[in-house]
Amino acid sequence: MFSAVSCSEQQASNEKERGLSTDHAKEFQKEIIKIEDNIYVAIGYALANVIMIVGDSENVIVDTTGSEEAAQIVKKELNKISTNPVNNIIYTHNHPDHIGGATIFASSLDANIYGQENILYNIDNISTIIRPIIYERSARQFGIPLDKEDIVHQGIGGFLEINADTTSGLLRPNVTFDKSLNLNINNIQIELGHVPGETDDHLYVYLPKKEAVMVGDNFYRSFANLYAIRGTKYRNPMEWVYSLDKIRSLNAKYLIPSHSRPVVGKENVYNALTDYRDAIQFVHDQTVRYINKGLLPDEIAAQIELPSHLQSSPYLQEFYGSISSYVRSIFVGYIGWFNGNITTLHPLSAEEKAAKMIELANKQTNLHEAAQLALDNGEYQWAMELTDSLIALNNEDQKAKDIKAYAADKFALTQTASNDYYFYKTVAGELRGDYGIYFRDIKATPKQLQAIPMKSIIKSLPVNLNAKKTLDINKKVMFEFSDIDDIFVLNIRRGVVELGYSQISDADLIVKTSQHELKEILAGLKNIAQISLALTDGSIEIEGGRLDFLKTLSYFTD
Repeated sequence: MFSAVSCSEQQASNEKERGLSTDHAKEFQKEIIKIEDNIYVAIGYALANVIMIVGDSENVIVDTTGSEEAAQIVKKELNKISTNPVNNIIYTHNHPDHIGGATIFASSLDANIYGQENILYNIDNISTIIRPIIYERSARQFGIPLDKEDIVHQGIGGFLEINADTTSGLLRPNVTFDKSLNLNINNIQIELGHVPGETDDHLYVYLPKKEAVMVGDNFYRSFANLYAIRGTKYRNPMEWVYSLDKIRSLNAKYLIPSHSRPVVGKENVYNALTDYRDAIQFVHDQTVRYINKGLLPDEIAAQIELPSHLQSSPYLQEFYGSISSYVRSIFVGYIGWFNGNITTLHPLSAEEKAAKMIELANKQTNLHEAAQLALDNGEYQWAMELTDSLIALNNEDQKAKDIKAYAADKFALTQTASNDYYFYKTVAGELRGDYGIYFRDIKATPKQLQAIPMKSIIKSLPVNLNAKKTLDINKKVMFEFSDIDDIFVLNIRRGVVELGYSQISDADLIVKTSQHELKEILAGLKNIAQISLALTDGSIEIEGGRLDFLKTLSYFTD
């Protein structure tokens, strides 16, 4: 029998222990950071930062911490800089760690509280309907019951100040907007813009005269949190990417997150935002690419690895959440909970499976024999669960596939729902090799292509990019058409494709053709000989090299 020490030593020898980065904890040292003469950021006093914008006779506060107790401490420090009254507070989004200290900062209960219009629904519904389970899982995600010395950092902050002993000082937003809102508060020009990302009510706060943008949780010194394991609504990765593009277009000098420290300098800000949006898009596009190849979530998670230049970015380390979680979230966002494996459609209960596993271990039964015995005994679900293990180890194990196929055929007869019945029956045929994956390789016809907008086809290209072919590529390809006025640009940049919809002057490759010609090429209806003929007879005109055009097409094939 192993002692506790020997078990620990065994585990340490099998796994590389890494744990939380103590260096990253330094990111959240308590400090009031001066950005400009009138912009200050309080970091390290709570999980989220508080930003103070100083006016001539009054101040504006952006985000307020998660509790009155934390807000009191921050306010005391900010009062050393300015004691102007606060009649305007801006919430970057609805999360409790940003809105729980407003009563402390507001000079009166009649203060203007700004937010994007979705914030009211989120405050009133999300945090109340599923409050018990979210609080329970949040306690685990943030380690709230742990001793203070066990908290290294929280990934995006030093510690979470919200617990059973703290007080929420929420003031409801009373000034909301849809897409944008321009303000002039005490001679401070402020632009608010809707930028959905971590939440659908996210906004940015831009001070054009100072070239400073405050982005809430849409950027911080950790990989974007596309899914929180405490439980969240689906966070659309491409909405987040487009929001970052919108922020990037401001060409700001100062990028001020509501978690972690500011980024200073236009080039630094632009590059940080570019890497951040590229990393999100890479995970999204490659996940969708593998979804379309029929891979299951766990299989996709094992495939996704950021390009080296993104892996090395200090803003893309997995300090708060893990990329494998994000892959699974994207899968569910597009496909739903059912992963496509019929074994998971109606699984055994945890108790049933545990009992059978113990029986199997006690008898030390050969797995093939156990699967066959389950089949013979009419335990069809158990037979499928056993054969999954065999197929996972050897995808060429036809014996296991035949057992699963027979079990699936029989189990189908227990189903009254037609969807389930046909799914079992069809997969059984695939396992036996009666037919292939029916729709995977079916191509659209020329007539069908006519009904599909060119823009829709172009928008499908990023998720079809073979990223490994483009990790060293920086190329801009512009498409112009003889029969429509649209312009499309593919900015192929080291593993991702950023799409553009207006003419550019620095294209590396310009392709001029009809939309139907390009549709047929991109849909795979023309082979290399037919494409070469189109290049020769003038159906396709190229500026930048024909071979380069053919090479570009190859980026979107395996």
